[in-house]
Amino acid sequence: MSRSPRAVLAAILAIYLILASLYALRTPLWQAPDEPAHFNFVQELATRGRLPRLQPGDYDQAYLDQIKARGFPPDLAIDGIRYEGHQPPLYYLLAAPLYLASQGWGVAGQVQALRLFGVLLGGGMVALLWASVRRIFPAQPQRAHVAAAFAALLPMHLAMMAAVNNDSLAELLIAVGMYRLLGHVQAPAASLRAWTITGVVVGLGLLSKFQAYILLPLAAAVWLWQALFLTRRRNGAAAGSTDRPIPRLLAWLIPALWLPLPWWVRNLTLYGGSDLLGLQQHDAIVSGQPRTLDWIAAFGWQAYAERLFLFTFQSFWGVFGWLGLFLDARIYALLALLTLFAGVGLAVWGRQHGAGLSAGQRRGLALLGLHGLIVLASFVWYNLSFVQHQGRYLFPALLPLSLAFALGLEGLFGAGGSRVAAGVAAALALILALAGLARGDLPGWGLMLTLAAACVLALRSRWQTLPWSLWAALALAGVAAVAVWALFGAIVPQL
Repeated sequence: MSRSPRAVLAAILAIYLILASLYALRTPLWQAPDEPAHFNFVQELATRGRLPRLQPGDYDQAYLDQIKARGFPPDLAIDGIRYEGHQPPLYYLLAAPLYLASQGWGVAGQVQALRLFGVLLGGGMVALLWASVRRIFPAQPQRAHVAAAFAALLPMHLAMMAAVNNDSLAELLIAVGMYRLLGHVQAPAASLRAWTITGVVVGLGLLSKFQAYILLPLAAAVWLWQALFLTRRRNGAAAGSTDRPIPRLLAWLIPALWLPLPWWVRNLTLYGGSDLLGLQQHDAIVSGQPRTLDWIAAFGWQAYAERLFLFTFQSFWGVFGWLGLFLDARIYALLALLTLFAGVGLAVWGRQHGAGLSAGQRRGLALLGLHGLIVLASFVWYNLSFVQHQGRYLFPALLPLSLAFALGLEGLFGAGGSRVAAGVAAALALILALAGLARGDLPGWGLMLTLAAACVLALRSRWQTLPWSLWAALALAGVAAVAVWALFGAIVPQL
């Protein structure tokens, strides 16, 4: 690999570390979702040498509402906020030594130390995301650069990596697992040792966070594909022991299930029944959370659908604090246009480049597509029970989402994509104008923004001197500006 792509990655990581560290150090204490509960988990493990047991009283919705409304004042303790006690233990085991080492810094210093630990884990995830895209497209490093930069600059993702929680470790292990699985689909004859390492990564993922359980069906899908591939050997040649599907299955499945087994047994012992993951106990404890059926009964299906799509979109890009601090509506409008045009560009890219993909690239993209579908399905499943329209729950699929964004910008800033997107922007501007006239209220900002985008895209379709990656860099610079504004224009002064 040449030095140049790695130099670009180093620059992306440097920018990420600066921004994420600023989020970690400047975000007020406890002003991140569930941060006190995660901190209390680390504290109990570090000081008492045991995992917490989730029990009645660990979740008090009225007290949470009160302490959040008052901005976590010193006279209201966070000691009783302990509802994350059902979480897998790996993150907390790794964080406990840091908690002990920073005891002399006070609670605020300990929180900042743990936040910076998450920042480092998030940097590892960005690097693995870059390496995964390079594994699919080794001859087009720009795609990896844009995908990694998107993950590194996404404002809400920066905020979550810079908070005390287990998201950062789970995303890192998902990234490691996907990097290895992409290697398996491109090299079907991988050894049993390689599959064993993959199984260890999957097992560690199961010990990090429930969202990382997506690695289990993804590994199973890759194994199944390999089993079908390797049984069709040419000329009827007999397969060696390492080419047979059952040894491969055992090579990854045994470590994947053995590593979390003690924790599963503990849950069954503590909570009884079939509560392998402690989720039944969690659902019984968090009785104050809004339930989906109750919310629909109170507000109706239309209001639910509007909240599902709008709030999920906004909180994917950035809704801060305990999901109550929004950005300016004009910023969301700008991000919505960027998302729309990236989607148009992705469709154009698929039409232009789909036929020229190699078999290995097709398999890699298929695996990423399955990855995204499983995360989306888990998001929908969770929201069948609770009203949790949080875009951050889609971050376990940040690899396929970031690559889709990168390919979308490549398609968008090509000649054909710019022309199509300019037409879409012009049509959207016409719709906004007509709808505004019908209401007697023209949407000035949205209309101006859409017309400006149409003009810029029309010029790009005729002027192809600059490479698409430079235009993508300009778009990403805008995302970085939003991230900076979110911290210093919203989080610091308003929380």
